[in-house]
Amino acid sequence: MSVALHGNLTDFGIAEVFQLIGQQRKTGTLVVEGDGGAIFLAFDQGRVVRGGPAGTRGEREPLGPQLVKSGYLTREQWADLQQESERSARPLSDLLLAAGLIEPSTLDEVQHLLTRETVFDVMRRSRGDFNFVAEPVSHDVPPEHLLGAEQILMDGLRMLDEWQTFSSAVPGDDTVFRRVGQLGAARQGNVERVLQLVDGRLTVRRIIDLSRIGTFEATRALAELRQAGVIDISEAPKKGRSRVPQKRARRPLLPVLRAALATALPFAALASLGFVAFERAQHDGGLPGTALPARVVDQHGERYERDRIRGALEVHFYEEGRYPDRLETLAGTVGKLSPERLAAYYYAVRGDDVVLLAPMNVNVNLD
Repeated sequence: MSVALHGNLTDFGIAEVFQLIGQQRKTGTLVVEGDGGAIFLAFDQGRVVRGGPAGTRGEREPLGPQLVKSGYLTREQWADLQQESERSARPLSDLLLAAGLIEPSTLDEVQHLLTRETVFDVMRRSRGDFNFVAEPVSHDVPPEHLLGAEQILMDGLRMLDEWQTFSSAVPGDDTVFRRVGQLGAARQGNVERVLQLVDGRLTVRRIIDLSRIGTFEATRALAELRQAGVIDISEAPKKGRSRVPQKRARRPLLPVLRAALATALPFAALASLGFVAFERAQHDGGLPGTALPARVVDQHGERYERDRIRGALEVHFYEEGRYPDRLETLAGTVGKLSPERLAAYYYAVRGDDVVLLAPMNVNVNLD
């Protein structure tokens, strides 16, 4: 294994690197280091196979963090899969599919998104060192589904040109937007998808990740929404201002109680079994017949907690005619959950629907 190409982007631009790899039909791994961290792109005969953080150059490993960021997996599920992969020597992709956590088509889409994100990242870099190592690159992607380095380069340059026209409307990844207007009926697709995630709480980075359309497309959608006066940068609420909730029609009591009972009873029984199993696991070091017992118990407990919160929301709606503005107001009615624990959940009201995400699906920091 030898280094075929090494240099600095200040002296030898990334466009020239891509052209050289494509023209000479090189197979190997390109690693680019810079302020944004080291990233890699794997090539087969001059065609891009995959990309991701350079610290995880294994065939499928970069997928895990991306699946967590996009909301397909929790951090705990990803940790379980890593441990199981090490124990059984099975690829992570096989474990994902065998557990039914994701569909094959979705796995391919996430891999494609991760590669596009890496290409867009590397195209925006003008400084940093690069290394191309000629080495075999194993993969199972049909050659006709791989894009050549020249095609990737042309698409990347086009995106960079367009990026300059709208990126200033979105100051940074930590920016938080709020809705201030209505979306026109003619706007659909990515713009509408991104708008559904704008709630005055999620950062731009989280909106990009959860939208699952990539940095370029999601940022362009946010820029269009801001330029159209639909969203604006969120500001801290002023003291003394209170929001008067809009009264909504009360729901009939019987359906609410029936739904609450149907939800609560099965999970109450499940939680009881889980606690008994957990106590045994404390003495035995694990649950019999499982490789990762503690995680399974935790997942059932988290699901039970989430359903209890949903039940409390429905009770509040029946009694008050509206959903609460903040989950913290339910403290004391949902078991022993503290206001801090409730505040960790992502909670939003979308028309007649309630969006409730556990903390692990929202506050994920993988940078």
